Amino acid sequence: MMDEAYAANYLPLVASFIKGEQMTAKPTEVELNKRNSIQFATFPNDVLSVSSNSTGITPENAPQGSIAIINIANAITKQDQECGPAGMKTKSDLLKRCYANDNINSVVLVIDSGGGQGMAMRLMAETISQKNKPVGAFIDDNCCSAAYGIASGCDFIVANSNQAQIGSIGTYITIADYTEKFKQMGVNLIEIYASASTDKNKEFFDAIQGNPEPIRAIANQFNEHFLSLIESNRTDKLKADRTVWGTGKVYFAEKALELGLIDGIDTLENFINYFNT
Repeated sequence: MMDEAYAANYLPLVASFIKGEQMTAKPTEVELNKRNSIQFATFPNDVLSVSSNSTGITPENAPQGSIAIINIANAITKQDQECGPAGMKTKSDLLKRCYANDNINSVVLVIDSGGGQGMAMRLMAETISQKNKPVGAFIDDNCCSAAYGIASGCDFIVANSNQAQIGSIGTYITIADYTEKFKQMGVNLIEIYASASTDKNKEFFDAIQGNPEPIRAIANQFNEHFLSLIESNRTDKLKADRTVWGTGKVYFAEKALELGLIDGIDTLENFINYFNT
């Protein structure tokens, strides 16, 4: 569940892995950063104050009457990526901890992502559905595919500008056939399956041999869940059915607002102020 142009940005990294180039890993020690902490907004003397983007705190240390701000950016993955973004397991845990802290009145998800793994989207969507306080989504330029699936479960969705891109609500599966590459490298890959494992990886091999329909059936099943999630989350807000917004098309914010995919276009500061009214 990822926008194709967004996925293509990762091809140089994939190529580096295929070439066997050494990658420099980040330190594994846990430290507070945007991956595993929250920002917060407060209203001393009824004036909005937002903590520094570089100042992360645990949800348990949020000041009384605050609004938690959780950043969701880059590729949507289930697990934390050592050389990339935090996974939705981490973000889901942060959100649950915000639910549990009475000092936090509401939560803002600041989203800037072209999408990612369907399983990761499902995990975060389930956590949002358990909310016991208002949760809003603020789109910081880009909210596509799995990222929009996450945003759709929030109480309201606001984009930062008319040029923000929203949508790409659809599913696809990519299969890379390295057979010829291995031959060029002198690698003869032999796979021996158990006699009873007649269906193991069958969809994959059918696709390589020119029959994509079994893999398409898998994509269709994921996609049906995806579209149904959007319909359920935005039941009273959508202005068109899935034949319009569910084809994978990406919309600029004004069109997304017209279709009911978002609820407004405004600044982050004004968006946070919604929670103080």
